Amino acid sequence: MQKTPARKYQVVEEAEIDLVLKCRDSHEFYEQYLKVFPDTKKGLDSISKIWKRRSEFAKKRPQTFPQAETGQTNSREIQTLIAEQTKIMIDMAALTKENLEVSRQILSALAHQNRILTGRHEEKAKDPAHPAPPPKPPVQKKAPEKQTPIMVGS
Repeated sequence: MQKTPARKYQVVEEAEIDLVLKCRDSHEFYEQYLKVFPDTKKGLDSISKIWKRRSEFAKKRPQTFPQAETGQTNSREIQTLIAEQTKIMIDMAALTKENLEVSRQILSALAHQNRILTGRHEEKAKDPAHPAPPPKPPVQKKAPEKQTPIMVGS
């Protein structure tokens, strides 16, 4: 009779669990792990297994932070992020305005060049007090009737 292999977890210390719960991604966790535990003999594979069990640790021990501290740090972080975002948006708006102005100048230069090449000149602005007469419908000419050739049969 064969035994079904039971899943064996490595022993994880409380300090490692705390570190896993503090980090946001695996790269950050790996770097912090090597700083906090410089004498560890665990390899990358073992450290990544600890990271993979993060959700299990979070379920067993939910983090509790004082409300006053988290509210202040989050609002400060949000304020700095909004300030940075605003600076970026201002720069983007300025660049867009410059782009629009350059595009208008290019289009006007091309229109002027097109008028010169085609020989068309700008029409003078008409006085709104003297409206132009309505356009006349085009004269339609009647097409002459074609004479059909006479066919002679045998």
